[in-house]
Amino acid sequence: MNGPDDSVAGLARALRSGELTSVQLATGYLARIRALDERLHAYCAVYADQALEAAGAADRLLRAGCDLGPLHGVPVAVKDLADIAGQPTTGGSPILAGRRARHSAALVRRLQAAGAIVLGKTHMVQFALGAWGVNQHMGTPRNPWDPAQHRVPGGSSSGSAVAVAAGLAPLAIGTDTGGSVRVPASFCGITGFKPAAGHVDDTGTLPLARTLDSIGVFARSAEDAALLYAALRHDAGGPAGAPAGDAAGLRLGRLDETGLRDVQPAVRAAYEAALDLFQAHGARIETVALPATFDEIAAVSSTIMLAEAAAEYGDLAADQTQPMDDSVRPRLLAGTRIAAARYVQALRQRERWQADYAAATARLDAVLTPTTPATAIPLAEVDHDKPPVRYTRLLNLLNLCGASVPSGFDPQGLPTAIQIAGATQAGDQVLAIARLYQQLTDWHRRRPPLS
Repeated sequence: MNGPDDSVAGLARALRSGELTSVQLATGYLARIRALDERLHAYCAVYADQALEAAGAADRLLRAGCDLGPLHGVPVAVKDLADIAGQPTTGGSPILAGRRARHSAALVRRLQAAGAIVLGKTHMVQFALGAWGVNQHMGTPRNPWDPAQHRVPGGSSSGSAVAVAAGLAPLAIGTDTGGSVRVPASFCGITGFKPAAGHVDDTGTLPLARTLDSIGVFARSAEDAALLYAALRHDAGGPAGAPAGDAAGLRLGRLDETGLRDVQPAVRAAYEAALDLFQAHGARIETVALPATFDEIAAVSSTIMLAEAAAEYGDLAADQTQPMDDSVRPRLLAGTRIAAARYVQALRQRERWQADYAAATARLDAVLTPTTPATAIPLAEVDHDKPPVRYTRLLNLLNLCGASVPSGFDPQGLPTAIQIAGATQAGDQVLAIARLYQQLTDWHRRRPPLS
């Protein structure tokens, strides 16, 4: 389940040719989970019996000539803030461990309608409030790229990223409020895509900040991410094709020197190499002037996120008897102290910056940044006051879409990544550009050092 043709398209071909059955496929992934996940800690719940039953049903449908599409019979992992009927939804918190869902989330129903096989729920940061991937009470998944040292996986969709990177699922669902899909995709060396808010129905998922939240996807490649997104999205759009090895006509934005200050040298080198590659294949590169500094963006984004998160979980944070992570409780309590006037001012500033950014990038197809300023750090070095979201939270604040794709490795063998940011309605275009980049490189084909 971790070989050269484990793409969704490859699995679909094998399922339809009879070379592989969905039961065999699910069995293989479940065996790999049993072998590796005690150490990696990607899953908080594995639904082996249900997955095998669903896989058997998928096989019977295919034999009867009923093909539900490219995800038919393909396993997927789901972040533990999406409801699955009859199962707990903890949101990464023992506080909610006794909560069982009466109905499945809209995204889960869409997965099932597409024939996908849900393997289980994945670990996450408590209430999705954190970008390093740390969970004090339910455990922090291990980044699979360092077998010797526990490094952060990125968050908040930590388990979903680890599951895909380690070959414990070919696809996974995450959510993203300030980088919670793209940061773990970057740290774990896989592809992560976040559409603009509202493009995937979030009914039945626990919120963090409704203004900024969006449902995102993880896959090994942009091609696979596009297939998963196509199954989830509201509209009838589908995966966009990418020009075969040719970026002629593309206009791509880049950051200036101020925007790249304090970026790890390996991350900066990979970013510049990606820009050079696009330019060598015909793209035009232009420097973009952002509507505000990254510090200003952080302040406005944090005001909106913490005020809205406090509306959801502030009462739990105020109850000192509840088991809440040391990095989560203070931020929720801070959110309860944000004045209404300050929150409204932040929303108005957001609107102004949205207009300014749209004007500054109107001629561009996408803007490229590093995804994170540095590669994954050891768990012991985490500073929760300095989250790795400098480049990612801009997209949530302005309701843009974006993909993170692997772009190289640092001297320690840890993945680097670039972020491809597009306008609110430009999800297909962003994924097409990501696919083009992956036609020109093979970073996304590399695998972590696992048995």
